[in-house]
Amino acid sequence: MVDKPLNIQIIVVSIVAIISTIGVYGLVALIVRMDDLGFKLIASGGNKGSISHIFGTGLVKTLPYVIRGLAIIGTIAMVLVAGDIYVHNVPFVNELFHSLPKILGEFIVGLIVGFTTLFVSKFILKIFSKKER
Repeated sequence: MVDKPLNIQIIVVSIVAIISTIGVYGLVALIVRMDDLGFKLIASGGNKGSISHIFGTGLVKTLPYVIRGLAIIGTIAMVLVAGDIYVHNVPFVNELFHSLPKILGEFIVGLIVGFTTLFVSKFILKIFSKKER
């Protein structure tokens, strides 16, 4: 793809970005509305033994676990992306972690960058909150 003309690359990347965005937001919309669908199935199911009532109840009861799982998976993904950016763009970091499996090195670097950012931002907020008093 890199050997193709720039206008072709732009078109292909734009199409992939649009499809990915629609897919991700569509999935998020389905997850957000999962409990609504469950409640609708429960209401339309009639008796407690019906398939729609059982399936609707399952959707409603499952949603909190789905959300917690996505929070954990999303956090891990962000840590890996941050680590990947630093491992690829800061040469000495790449050399420092080259002996580890790639994903483990990226995860460690992401955690280090994340915690460093957290502590620095907390420190800055503490300084500015004292000045306002």
